[in-house]
Amino acid sequence: MAIILVAQAVLIMGVVFAAVSIENSAALGEKEITREPAEPEPNPGQLTCCNKCTPVSSPPSGLFKCQDEREFSWCKNSVCKACQPAKTYRNTFSCNDVFNGTCGPRCSKN
Repeated sequence: MAIILVAQAVLIMGVVFAAVSIENSAALGEKEITREPAEPEPNPGQLTCCNKCTPVSSPPSGLFKCQDEREFSWCKNSVCKACQPAKTYRNTFSCNDVFNGTCGPRCSKN
């Protein structure tokens, strides 16, 4: 009788373990995809100008991002690949690219 109870307990634990492992893994025949935070791909160019060029990470990795918010023509006419609407002012845009070394020269006061 004791042997049957032990066998049932082992069988139940095996079924529970199998169900949990199937739930936490990829389905049969599928590759499990692990996503690691990708290092941003630097834009090889430079913006026409940028006043707020800040390091992307701390300690600095040599990658910079321009925090300027300007009219759309500034973003469109520059080398920026990812112009996005700015969050603070209407009808202003920011460049969401990451640059290697520096963003570009400082903007003139005009």
